[in-house]
Amino acid sequence: MRMILERREQGQIEFGMIYGGIALLLICASWFVPVLAIAPSCIFRDLTGVPCPTCGATRSVVHLARGDFFASFGMNPLVSVSFVIAALVFFYSLITLIAGIPRIGITLSEREKDVLRSLAVVLVLANWCYLIFSR
Repeated sequence: MRMILERREQGQIEFGMIYGGIALLLICASWFVPVLAIAPSCIFRDLTGVPCPTCGATRSVVHLARGDFFASFGMNPLVSVSFVIAALVFFYSLITLIAGIPRIGITLSEREKDVLRSLAVVLVLANWCYLIFSR
């Protein structure tokens, strides 16, 4: 893994701003819209009796919007941590854009990319186990 300082090209928008903006938009929307009242129940859970890997995601975002981080983490840890990280990356990207300073970039080898993909699968499975056994 190599960390480098990158200058933003004219008109370039990075993924941190896109995904972080979406995360912040969803958090803000869940503050104003009664999402829990209109969200459908989980079809997977209704059919199998077992929560799916994303069960509790909506409630997690609603708790985040209200500032209750512990309840959000309890509903779905992976979703709550992902939304917080996405929001932080958004603000970091925004600061580097406004200030015109270089941003930190990371380049990975193919082996490191494979390790990160495997770690992502393990995190999703661990989160799913948590959801199954915590209910």
